[in-house]
Amino acid sequence: MSSVEKRGAVTGEYEGGGYVEFDYEQSGWLTFAGLMVLFTGFWNVIEGSIAVFRSAYFTGTAVFGTLAFWSLVWFGVGLLALIAGYAIIGGREWGRWVGIVIVILSTIINMLTIPLYPWWSLFVVTIDILILYALTVRWRRSPGTAAG
Repeated sequence: MSSVEKRGAVTGEYEGGGYVEFDYEQSGWLTFAGLMVLFTGFWNVIEGSIAVFRSAYFTGTAVFGTLAFWSLVWFGVGLLALIAGYAIIGGREWGRWVGIVIVILSTIINMLTIPLYPWWSLFVVTIDILILYALTVRWRRSPGTAAG
């Protein structure tokens, strides 16, 4: 296997005369997803902090709950997204799964808080959809699994 063929793998092992790749391939889409999950997580933490300390920054009212409730939700999801983004960039398979769950949760949260912060919420929903695509595109099967 040439070095060009091995370039896409995050890591691998040399076993019994051949190079064995693990099933996690770090591509441009995964790098994009990892960076954007980090960005949206960082922004959610900031947004949660702004909601606590400067509530006049937001317009309207949420679909349900108070602004204090949503600030805790944004802060918690933001911290989880930071962990997932770090794991995705690090090439962890669990980070990809956690990233998918966190991004779906972030999409739902931003759709529920559109009245509070309309343009930014719609922007984050759009980015979340791109992140979901990036996390699921070109997902390779493990070598031990049968073709479906």
